[in-house]
Amino acid sequence: MGRTTGKDQLAMFTFHRKKRGPGQALPLNENQRRLVEKKFEILRQASFGFTQDRVLHIQEEDLKGWTNACTGELRKRIASAAPSKVEISLIDFPVLRCISLQCLPIPMSPLASILNASTTTRAA
Repeated sequence: MGRTTGKDQLAMFTFHRKKRGPGQALPLNENQRRLVEKKFEILRQASFGFTQDRVLHIQEEDLKGWTNACTGELRKRIASAAPSKVEISLIDFPVLRCISLQCLPIPMSPLASILNASTTTRAA
């Protein structure tokens, strides 16, 4: 066997920690989950089921607990609840203490437009 150096011995006991990627935020605590749920309901009602654009202001008392992970969780919740014909964009403006929800209608393909038109023009 060869000699081991101090560097080799250190390498044997070094654990490599994976860095969290953008999609791997820390889990939300109970207060943050309640805050996300509250903001989700406000946006859902104000945007008529995620069909109209809205700006949501984050109050001073909520700002302390609001993190990027909260925005990410809110984004996931809205995307899963929004109608399939709407593209959702949620932009966080921390300096302005607000979140912008944009609901853009997804254009129909030409074939879908023709099929939709033919089913709506038939007599009952």
